[in-house]
Amino acid sequence: MIEDMHLEQPPARMVAGALAHLARHMESGCPRAGHLAAMLLEKVAGDPEADSHLRAHARDLVEILERDPQLGAVASATANQPQAAPAASRKPIARP
Repeated sequence: MIEDMHLEQPPARMVAGALAHLARHMESGCPRAGHLAAMLLEKVAGDPEADSHLRAHARDLVEILERDPQLGAVASATANQPQAAPAASRKPIARP
């Protein structure tokens, strides 16, 4: 059952994860967090079940993240890899 949790998530859950990674990237400059945010947003942008406005905004954010110089090395190193998020991204984020 745990294996199935990461396969397909509803758009709202992917956006929530993307926002968490994006916040981490913005706060710390962590390129991996920015890359994970972009990966999740890319999935939302291509999800036909997601609202059209949500897909458009997700696409806009992906474009912005792709222009981020901190993500250049990470993006080019993983450009040919599948769009699945790594296991580490499923860890819960500590909340204050």
